[in-house]
Amino acid sequence: MDAAQSVSEQFRADFAFDPDVVLFNNAGVAPMSQYAEAALQKMSHHLRRGWFDLDAALRLYEQARVSFARLTGARPEDVAMMQTCAAAISQVALGLSLRPGDEIVLADQEYPSNAYPWHVAAQRASALLRVVRSQPDFSLPTETIIAAIGPQTRVVAVSWVQFQTGAVLDLPALSQACRRVGAWLVVDAIQGLGVLPFDLTSMGVDAVCGGTHKWLCGPLGQGLLALAPGRAAELTPLLHGAMTYGTPDDPVDPSRAPRPDAKRFEPGAPPLLASVAGAAAIDRLLTLGIDNVHQAALRISDRLITGLATRGARLLLPVGSALRSPIVTFVPRGNVEAVAARLSANKVACARRAGGIRLSPHAFNQPSDVERFFAILDAA
Repeated sequence: MDAAQSVSEQFRADFAFDPDVVLFNNAGVAPMSQYAEAALQKMSHHLRRGWFDLDAALRLYEQARVSFARLTGARPEDVAMMQTCAAAISQVALGLSLRPGDEIVLADQEYPSNAYPWHVAAQRASALLRVVRSQPDFSLPTETIIAAIGPQTRVVAVSWVQFQTGAVLDLPALSQACRRVGAWLVVDAIQGLGVLPFDLTSMGVDAVCGGTHKWLCGPLGQGLLALAPGRAAELTPLLHGAMTYGTPDDPVDPSRAPRPDAKRFEPGAPPLLASVAGAAAIDRLLTLGIDNVHQAALRISDRLITGLATRGARLLLPVGSALRSPIVTFVPRGNVEAVAARLSANKVACARRAGGIRLSPHAFNQPSDVERFFAILDAA
């Protein structure tokens, strides 16, 4: 048994799956691992008893911050716990000091949560939103985005992994282009964290936003914002509370500036339950090894690609990327809506995307899941 298969079987044991369900929508909402569930139960138990050691709880919270930092390659002091990925993106977009004439480069196929905040930011600052158009097949090469970067570019806001097709952008190349003009590279990484190796420092990313409910197999409602050193102090907090400036024990001083680290974006009581559960899920993936998880997921992805190709499906596969996502989007022969309805009726979890059907297998999926999927697909 090779490493990828071993990791797949170990990872699958972390879940209590319904044997009748094929989980191919991990790019939507993935199942929560037993490690996350156990952390939730432990923290809930302390809360339910009515006697709570706040100092001990805060130590767990700070340990969770370290886990989020390890996942992204950031320093713990540069990581903020956010409500959602959308909240993290909004904090960056609306916290930057943009000026009239500044340009924001954005792709046309962005997930709405990585589009609306930048539209609002551009409107407020009278900045120019430069939208890069994708091809009819939904492809958007990194080089096309780089070509849109100019002397007035202040921000390049992208999804690392495209949510419709799984195309992976070359972040180091984008970073080099941003550095030449002094622009921020802001990355929505929610479709890659947990299944693709990521390192903020080596990739040259200024801000990375994510959440735990997809490939990380953590709870819904826990986001993260990780920043390059020194970038936190350049963002104005959107929300203000005691923790924005120090601690609840500090006297109120209206002249006090927000703290310089990423905790300035956490104004009040911490999200103990979700953050500790999310960290437990992250720690499990880091123990398994993200590279191993990636390879295990690709094995299932490759089986899907081969089977779909032999059945005459049109595959929306990204080309030219050095790094592949497990996401497979296809347009079946025949009526797409009818095929999607048949898959749903037979408990195959997938999503309608890019005019077709998106499959997003994780490392816990097995060849038997692929066989069941094709048996349902073939049942005309």
